[in-house]
Amino acid sequence: MAQLGKLVLVFSTLVFLASSMSLALHEDQQRQPSYIVENIPVEPNLLAAVLLIPEDMATWVILVGVWITVAGFAIFTMKDLDGERALPPADIALLSGAFLCGAVWPWIAYHAPLAGFLVCVIMLIAQIAAISRRMSDGRLAHSPLIGIILGWTTILTFTAFASFIHDAMRMPPELASLVASVIACVTTMAVQMRMPRNALYTITVMFAFLALSAAMIESAPAIAVISVLSIAALTFLLVRVTT
Repeated sequence: MAQLGKLVLVFSTLVFLASSMSLALHEDQQRQPSYIVENIPVEPNLLAAVLLIPEDMATWVILVGVWITVAGFAIFTMKDLDGERALPPADIALLSGAFLCGAVWPWIAYHAPLAGFLVCVIMLIAQIAAISRRMSDGRLAHSPLIGIILGWTTILTFTAFASFIHDAMRMPPELASLVASVIACVTTMAVQMRMPRNALYTITVMFAFLALSAAMIESAPAIAVISVLSIAALTFLLVRVTT
């Protein structure tokens, strides 16, 4: 059973990597999900596209870093999580489900934006549940790899939320970004309190905000400023938690 669970988890990470790389490296932008990208360059309101389909060095760095982290987690799972060190089945199920949701939600959103966004939310909830389970041994909450992956998932979910409320409610992109950033910061604070020894979680969220700021500084300065203010708030959190 443990071996089967390990194979399922590794398979889900490979599916996630294949989907993410296909989305980021696809040459024909017209075939990408309309919920994620519409034009080149990316329009200011489509914040999810800034991270999923990078157009500058900062966003490429964080996306490639996430790919390396997920690949490293797959290798670690194959090599080290054997026998007594195997993850509980519930943890494997939650993480596998999260990776699969992360792989499919942009493509689902092409036909059903609300359904795609909800799948993205499920991805975040599944990862938070995995690091929060009382019946687990706490390894996931202390894992730096999980910290990076969960940080990426957090910022991606709330950039998708900003894009969705802009499209669904016709909210100005700056206001949608402000609402999403406030909720993202509150969520980051709550999650970081559950894993106080894993500073890489908040650092990843901060770096993602920095990448957003760098990407949006010319096309949407207001969104860039909101990202910088979010970094400031999260810096205060990080200092409080780690000292």
